[in-house]
Amino acid sequence: MRTTVQSVLLLVNVLLLGAGFYFFSRVGQPSADTGRRIQVEQADGGFRERLLQNRRRLQSNEASEPAPPPEPQVVYVTNQFHWSDVESADYREYIANLRSIGCPEPTIKDIIITDIMKLYAARRGQFYHNGREFKFWETDEKRKLKASQLAEREQQLAQIDKEIPAVLRELLGINYERELNRYFVETFEDDRRLSFVDESRRARLLALRDENEGRREAILEQAGDGALSDADREALRQIDEQHRESLARLLSPDELEEYELRTSDTANRLRSELIGFNPTEEEFRLVYSLKRALENSPSTETSQLEEELRHRLGDARFGEYQRAQNPDFRDAVVFSEIHELPPSTAASLMESKHIGEAESRNRMSNRAPPEGERQAALQAIREETEKSLRRMLGTTHFSRDADRSGRWIRSLGAPN
Repeated sequence: MRTTVQSVLLLVNVLLLGAGFYFFSRVGQPSADTGRRIQVEQADGGFRERLLQNRRRLQSNEASEPAPPPEPQVVYVTNQFHWSDVESADYREYIANLRSIGCPEPTIKDIIITDIMKLYAARRGQFYHNGREFKFWETDEKRKLKASQLAEREQQLAQIDKEIPAVLRELLGINYERELNRYFVETFEDDRRLSFVDESRRARLLALRDENEGRREAILEQAGDGALSDADREALRQIDEQHRESLARLLSPDELEEYELRTSDTANRLRSELIGFNPTEEEFRLVYSLKRALENSPSTETSQLEEELRHRLGDARFGEYQRAQNPDFRDAVVFSEIHELPPSTAASLMESKHIGEAESRNRMSNRAPPEGERQAALQAIREETEKSLRRMLGTTHFSRDADRSGRWIRSLGAPN
């Protein structure tokens, strides 16, 4: 009986070992169809260890029948990769293939943009020569473009400049100019403006912005150079409304307000219109809220906004707000800031301007003196104003300011 059991055990053992040898011999063969290697990953101690455990249990005369070994987990590992596996003449398919292999979105954009720009560069190049074969003995005028070729080139280049943004918007949903700037100077402007949210939501906000811009551009493209119809304006309004609803689902009410203060057209205009006012955060929020109310309510008058501002800011601060509404004053502030002049420089420049203009108006309104005498007086006002500015700014800065202030200085005493 003992001999019989040992014989059975030996037979089972041989069969198991044979099965294992057959399995590994088959798995070790590479597939002729795929050219890819198959790697067997063993679970729970490995397949060989299970065979040994089964053998020990049989040799110890365990009563229970041994459980069949579990199916091994097979992992396919690619050991060869060809770009042809993902490349396609169809850009949409090309992009889908890149995404399917886990290529990061920024890298996909870099690949597609570079490829498209090379294609359009080749198209541009076709219009920069006249098609003549190069002959080293020919002088330059032989290779100059003819007038008809120049006209054709300008037409084709204009078409290319129009096509590129549309193609990139359609394929990648991106803004061409903003994306192109990354290749010249990476300012991280979006990261700075949206720093109040985490990185994942920041990426979602930018995706929503690009999607909204693309939908608006489609409407404007259809309108062409013609005026927008009522249907177009309503479509744009609905697009903006849907965009805001998407933002509201992603951001809390406070975050949504912060987002608009950082990115909206109204806020961007205010940052330009309030130059020289130097608003605090609270003052900017106040002016912004009143401006938005004015935009959203056609019945609201500008005078109502100004009266509310006077009440909330006080007379002195409201006067500074009104001064900042003067484009000449804002230009003077920017000039002073760029050239690191004292903060009071802009106000002094404006005072000189007002004095010169007031004197000029007085002389112009006085018709008693002969015309020649009156013109001489106006010339003296211009010269005196110029001397005052030169003393204030110094010769170097006065010369730099000539393009800006020279216009109104020359206008002193002009008929209009």
